Amino acid sequence: MKAEVLDEIKRKYGDRATDTPFERSLYSRDLAPVPALLVDPLFNTMPDLVVRPANVEEVAEILRTAWAGNIPVTPRAGASTVYFDSVPVKGGVVMDLNLLRGVVGLDEERMTVTVQAGTTWSELDDYLNRRGLTVKSYPSSAPVASIGGWFCMMGYGIGSLKYGSLLSQVRAAEVVLATGEVRVVTRDTDPPLSWFAASEGTLGIVTWLELEVRRLSPMKHFLIQFTNVPEMTRVLTELKDASVTPYNLHFADPACVRAMHDLGLTPGDVQDGCILEIDYEGTDRELAQAEDIIRTMAAGNKSINMLPNEVAEMEWKERFKALRLKRGGPAVLGGEVWLPADELAGYLADINKMSLRYGIDLISYGHVVTPEHATVMTMFYTDETKTLKYIFNLSLVKKIHDIGYRHHGCPYGVGLWNTPYIDRIFSRKRLAGLRERKKTLDPRGTMNPGKVYRSPLLMNPYIFGMGMDVMAGILRAAGRGGSG
Repeated sequence: MKAEVLDEIKRKYGDRATDTPFERSLYSRDLAPVPALLVDPLFNTMPDLVVRPANVEEVAEILRTAWAGNIPVTPRAGASTVYFDSVPVKGGVVMDLNLLRGVVGLDEERMTVTVQAGTTWSELDDYLNRRGLTVKSYPSSAPVASIGGWFCMMGYGIGSLKYGSLLSQVRAAEVVLATGEVRVVTRDTDPPLSWFAASEGTLGIVTWLELEVRRLSPMKHFLIQFTNVPEMTRVLTELKDASVTPYNLHFADPACVRAMHDLGLTPGDVQDGCILEIDYEGTDRELAQAEDIIRTMAAGNKSINMLPNEVAEMEWKERFKALRLKRGGPAVLGGEVWLPADELAGYLADINKMSLRYGIDLISYGHVVTPEHATVMTMFYTDETKTLKYIFNLSLVKKIHDIGYRHHGCPYGVGLWNTPYIDRIFSRKRLAGLRERKKTLDPRGTMNPGKVYRSPLLMNPYIFGMGMDVMAGILRAAGRGGSG
């Protein structure tokens, strides 16, 4: 039955469907450099078929056909995460959504744009900029991240501090459920729009979204070097709570500054300390008030070095290139943590202690994305070609998340690889509610299975935690952390 259904889809979509081993293998991973030794014994990440629908009718038809054959479907667009959110774990069909691209309509009176889900954030912003408009917020991976993909993640990034989460900016979305039924969802429908935000493609496939937009406005950029982390976090707190809200607050710890300097990438050739980037947008009056806040805060403070305006502007232009740090590799490992902003200083202090304990350089940077929360990426260099050592180094990712948890944080995003932490990410009540949603909208569990709701047997929190802790202990005793 399964082979017949797959053949039916392949015949229907011709050169937009493929079952060749080479092409299918390109869809069996994302940005995570995970050795096959860890993946192949546990999961079937090789799809049986890859198909590229061009419109909502084709998306619905493929889902109806797959549903009838009880075949798993994994939606995929930019695949710009490292959690296997868009990688199949039970084979089946991968639906490549990159043909669902372009703006459907712009309503300047309502200040909204309707855009197909496979459009990247940079493509949408370029379209809007030519008309004197722009998006309210976007991910730091905007050149490759799709509109629908970021909505199905948590949707916090550049601009979220001022304008809120992506969910708060979406008016409506078209969603195709696992059965092939097409729904337009809003805040007031049943199911509501909020069910699909951060669902990671497990409840249905988003085909278009109606987003709020804003007028293009002037910006001002400031870049400050600090001698120590506590002073940086103190100023960060002062600025995020000030009368003029920054559009973006980006920070880098001393290890990140050193790593950037070693690669010749630091702004203004800064060699030590830590860096805080503050970006404002708004009216000329708001920008003048913002500059007064910055100058007053910096006046007479010897632990602060205000870098030149042109350096700050250059750093803003480089905002999509955080992963240029990978050049110091050959590879990096790490964890992204959703963290209370007032815990940032303590988190970074404990990360520094871990760095000393294991003899590795732990590099941290991130954004303040709400008045209460920051996202922090902490990573270290490793070598995926040295498989055994790489596997041991994975235990340090768990240690990073343990530090985040001690500071009331949790992983940012779930996918497959963060399922061992679901009890940290969700309360029991919240997780029960999410599982009930899944049961309601996808009772057969064919939509992107194996993600978000529970961990596989060998990755359940107890077994996973015990195994990672043992490996981390061996690493510490042997002094084998890092990529050396």
